Amino acid sequence: MHCNLESNEEGTKTHLSLFLKMDDKLHRQLSCDIFPTDTPKDLASELVHYAFINEEDSEKVAAFLEDSISRHRVRALAAGSNQ
Repeated sequence: MHCNLESNEEGTKTHLSLFLKMDDKLHRQLSCDIFPTDTPKDLASELVHYAFINEEDSEKVAAFLEDSISRHRVRALAAGSNQ
C-alpha cells in the first residue's frame, strides 16, 4: 500500500491517490479530494463502507494514512516557509 498527496495552490484541499494491492493480487488505485477536516479514521471507515478494505484492516489503513498525511503537511509547511 502506498499513496500520493498533492495540495492545491490555496491549501484548501488535497488530492489523495491510494494504491492498494489486494489479496486477489489485483491492484486498486483510488483517488479523492480530502479536506483539512477529514480524518484518517473517517477515510478508512469510508473504505470499509464501500467494501474496498476489510474492517479488520481499517486501523492499519488509518495509521498509514495518518503517517502519510502528517508527512505531507510537514513538507508543505517547510516548502511554504522557504518561499
